[in-house]
Amino acid sequence: MTDVASVQFDMYSSMGNNQTDFEACYTHAVEENFRSIRHCHDFYELYLHFRGGCLMNIDQYCYEMQPNQLYIMPPFSMHGVTVPPMAEYERAFLYINTDTLKTCGCGQMDLDAFFQAAVVNGHHQFTLTPEEAQGFKAMILQLRENQRKTEPLSRFQDYCLLLPILETICEAMRRSGPPPRMDTGSSAIHDILMYVNENYMKPLKVENLAQQFGVSVSYLSHEFKKYTSRSVYEYVLYRRVMLAKKLIPDSVSLNTVSEQCGFENYSNFLRLFYKYVGVSPKAYKKALPQR
Repeated sequence: MTDVASVQFDMYSSMGNNQTDFEACYTHAVEENFRSIRHCHDFYELYLHFRGGCLMNIDQYCYEMQPNQLYIMPPFSMHGVTVPPMAEYERAFLYINTDTLKTCGCGQMDLDAFFQAAVVNGHHQFTLTPEEAQGFKAMILQLRENQRKTEPLSRFQDYCLLLPILETICEAMRRSGPPPRMDTGSSAIHDILMYVNENYMKPLKVENLAQQFGVSVSYLSHEFKKYTSRSVYEYVLYRRVMLAKKLIPDSVSLNTVSEQCGFENYSNFLRLFYKYVGVSPKAYKKALPQR
């Protein structure tokens, strides 16, 4: 049986509606007690904020949210949004996998490389004009309405809608300067999170991190969980499992994946992969599309 913590992670680990290439989403509601736990997935999330959100956290970066701001979350980046109680929360977003994004470049532009280059050093936030934002919303709603259809013409029409959505994003990125950015409010936690994101495959202990960065264990534990919604231990394990998902398609050995991700033994890898993904590594690999 999958536990509660696993469900909170897993609900973000794949696209809904059995989509594997892209999915358009739109939500507008008063959120009584919204809670976004830090999560990641193996596809892009292109997220447009209209109202209601306070902070967008992406890896070690924290952005103050304003209307018509677009956020680019590449595959396997850890992210989550803070929404105050009883806020009118409106957003539109597109899930799209790397292969589909490359296809949409029409052989003229590598959109995956373009997006990856843009987000280097925390450049995840871009601003759309009000007209662009409303156009983005209209296209997402139309795409959402159509995407459950499976006949070839409908799928072709979906791809025709993807192109102007991505063109709007690229134009906003092209004209944008460095976005306003703030950190966690604590330079120590910012530095610790950056270090953990770069070294989670290695053995990490809270005590050693606290000593290395000159803070107490209690302060580190409290502030890290406050910022990520997870303890250091849980955060590291989750990131290792997500890295395993990333490595499995190109690896011939699950034992090798386990070692590369930093699991101390293969049985721990099996247990934690099943906990966070819902299937065994072997079953996950078998279900992947053949390359």
